[in-house]
Amino acid sequence: MRLNRLFAVVAPIVLLLPMAAHAEWPKGEREKYMAQCTQAATPQIGAAAANAHCACGADAIKSYPAKDLQALMDNKADEALQRKALTQISSCKADNKAKK
Repeated sequence: MRLNRLFAVVAPIVLLLPMAAHAEWPKGEREKYMAQCTQAATPQIGAAAANAHCACGADAIKSYPAKDLQALMDNKADEALQRKALTQISSCKADNKAKK
């Protein structure tokens, strides 16, 4: 009986481990994305809105596998992956009124 309880607690954790491998950006890549994105967006929408928009975009694609994120950052992603990422990021609407 004790083994069943232990299994009931441990099994879900073990099953979620593969998902954790796809939950974050590779080291330093999110910062690189944020720098590139905010630099490009700031002239159009202002610094505050650009930072919010870029952070939303980074969070929108952070669940991608690390190799896909790396390919996107290195401009080596195939067209389908690029379209998928742009679709995800486009859900983050920038506020043009926030420009300063």
